[in-house]
Amino acid sequence: MVLSVAFTFDPNLIPGLSVFPEVREVFGKLGSDLLGGGRSTYMVADANREMLQKAVKQAHSHNIEFNYLLNAANLDGFEQTRDGQKKIRRFLDYLSELGVDSVTVSVPYLLKIIKSSYPHFKTRVGVFARISTPRAAQWWEEMGADILCISAISCNRRFDLLKSIRSSVKCDLQLIVIACCLQECPFELAHMNMLTHASREGSRMHSFNLDYCFLHCSSYRFRDKSFFLKSIWIRPEDLSLYEKSGYHHFKIVDRACFTELLVKRVKAYVERSFDGNLMELIAPVARIKSYKTILPFFRPDKIKPGSVIRILKFVDSALIDRFDEDSSVYIDNKKLDGYLRKISKKGCDSSQCRTCSLCEKYSKNAVSIKPEYQKEIISQIESLEKGLNDGSIF
Repeated sequence: MVLSVAFTFDPNLIPGLSVFPEVREVFGKLGSDLLGGGRSTYMVADANREMLQKAVKQAHSHNIEFNYLLNAANLDGFEQTRDGQKKIRRFLDYLSELGVDSVTVSVPYLLKIIKSSYPHFKTRVGVFARISTPRAAQWWEEMGADILCISAISCNRRFDLLKSIRSSVKCDLQLIVIACCLQECPFELAHMNMLTHASREGSRMHSFNLDYCFLHCSSYRFRDKSFFLKSIWIRPEDLSLYEKSGYHHFKIVDRACFTELLVKRVKAYVERSFDGNLMELIAPVARIKSYKTILPFFRPDKIKPGSVIRILKFVDSALIDRFDEDSSVYIDNKKLDGYLRKISKKGCDSSQCRTCSLCEKYSKNAVSIKPEYQKEIISQIESLEKGLNDGSIF
């Protein structure tokens, strides 16, 4: 097992991770940078260049590599200009001088630039590249990528597809184990591009991000608790199913996690067992809880101030941060023993989802939502959905 773990710029994190020999690298990036990436600026630590320099040195002092995320879903045409080319190469020079070990990309042309001019960087291809077929994996391998992160949304529950991809390439393959996205989500591409722009320096969004994609998937889960199981996470107990399919590199998120929680997540996967509320491992988190993030949202030129308050109230409700038996949502992890094994044998064809009752069957016993909480958050969702659809929220 080889683990790549999110870096939060907390100086206590790397010492906490260093006790696990399975952790070979951490991945992270500045709060906002030239290209943008996979998390809105307001969700993560507001890291500057001095903090990044210290982080790389600290990682190396504990024999952990540092992977810098250049994982923007698009480059907005920036790479097609003389000024853009200069800035991209200047930023890569900077990462090289810092001693960054590897970079993660999602745009093919960016990979080509790096392989041509910065061959000392190990190259990862991120999940935003949406690699979900053997041929797609082969294309990236042929371009020189060292490791490919396979699309969790399209592949994590498709063991037949995972095996096919694994047999098609020789390079290392990686899976995200902690993810609560819905399988085959129609908002996937829109969400990736939204997050990219919300973390790019000089973007017209200025870190503002009304995440209607998160609202969409939340509406499904809270209206039908079986969708908590129809997400694409991988339990610690089920890693062996993927290892048998040839996958040994796993990625643990989230860069918005607090250190204690992130280390707990790593520990669970290293031990391949977790006793408690599965939400503690898979639930999305964000530093929006600190409310310093109200400033990026306070944009009267873009959205009504009253709507901002409603949005923040919803996010505060949806981002669960209590996981004991009194949690608003409780998924009894041990009651899911055998669940994914049945999926691996039966197959998980999304076209048959409406006629397969496996998720519904397991969710009855394993998933519980407090009725009063469910009623309140559905009311918030309905109000926000209406405002988005008719434009009144703006």
